[in-house]
Amino acid sequence: MKQKLHADILILGAGIGGYEVYRTLNKLLRRRQLNQIITIVDRDNYFTFAPLLHEVASGSVEPSHCAIPLREIVYKTPHQFIKAEALKIDPKKKIVATSEGNVSYDYCVVGLGSGVNFFGVPGAAQYSHTIRTLAGAARLHETIIEKLEDTRNITAITVVGGGLSGVEVAGQLAHLIKRDFKKLYPGDIVTINLVELGSTLATQTPPKAQRSIIRRLTKMGVRLHFKTAVKEVAADTIVLKDGSRMPSDITVWCAGIENAAARYLPEDYCERGRLPVTACLTSPKATTLYGVGDIILGRNAGSDTPYPPLGEAAHVQGKYIARHIISRLRNKKIKPFYFKSKGTLMPIGERYGVAIFGNVVLTGLIAWWLRRAVYIIFMPGLIFKFKLTLNWTLRLFGFNDIITIEQNKKN
Repeated sequence: MKQKLHADILILGAGIGGYEVYRTLNKLLRRRQLNQIITIVDRDNYFTFAPLLHEVASGSVEPSHCAIPLREIVYKTPHQFIKAEALKIDPKKKIVATSEGNVSYDYCVVGLGSGVNFFGVPGAAQYSHTIRTLAGAARLHETIIEKLEDTRNITAITVVGGGLSGVEVAGQLAHLIKRDFKKLYPGDIVTINLVELGSTLATQTPPKAQRSIIRRLTKMGVRLHFKTAVKEVAADTIVLKDGSRMPSDITVWCAGIENAAARYLPEDYCERGRLPVTACLTSPKATTLYGVGDIILGRNAGSDTPYPPLGEAAHVQGKYIARHIISRLRNKKIKPFYFKSKGTLMPIGERYGVAIFGNVVLTGLIAWWLRRAVYIIFMPGLIFKFKLTLNWTLRLFGFNDIITIEQNKKN
């Protein structure tokens, strides 16, 4: 690009929230015969369905199963995609500086997500794996297989953080080891440790669900370490707060997120590192600036609890923002945004999940199946849905992907 461009509706970041803003806007603009052009800016040329990344890391899902090319979704539409990194947003001038030049806008939706919070632990950023991106999940998968192909026959994996993400990662890797590795690497021993600062796992869930998660992980051979803090991370070990050392050939950091709004916005537009939003998901200081997903700080009317940094929240926020923009273009009004979770679906390895609907907790195969079904429904296109359904079904009867591609070696 390298030139100044104007966007009628600018979407920064094509995560779950940004993608849903585009998808809903595209339909509504066409239905209402409105001529506004949507411009998507993202540093990657694909949308990533983040809830499946831990399954990419284990090899049970191919990278292409949770990634959709952004140029494909704008194909045969008047809209456009720019592969660039957002650098700074000037809400007063309504201009965004990107790595490919400046973009002015009429409406801007900020969906730039969050980062990884290492809490200042020495070595954590350098030696830990994270799975917040498709590239990170793929790197972890390659590293695990490479370790098993080495001459050593003992591999220790440590997952730091016992929230939803840490539980899903530990469960998925434990299943991979229990089912595939014992058959394909019969002489190797792989241990998984889950280190959690608190006294339980997945504190966002009801006690019944927590107990089910702990039982399941324990049965799968995951060693749980409660009330344990990490003091330092090294290449093959972690140092705990009490000074003891734990072997760790591979450390996966799932301990927290880092708020990222201050990277892009002026300080007076941020609160606690996030973008505060009104009941219409706009900045209180700039009505044409919207926020969606992890980057925002918002609450339902009368509530002190912020919207959770979860894919479900980002999805419904994206739908609302699209409808709100359309209502403004048509000089109409809609009700304020209100978030109510429909439930939580989380896998603990293959063929076992936990589903939470209010006070009802379902566990086992049905919960796992529900999660997969919901994700397939979310994915665009009938052909893509069919391919996913067929591939995921066939994978239940075979091995996970355990190949590595050594890109640094010449042919």
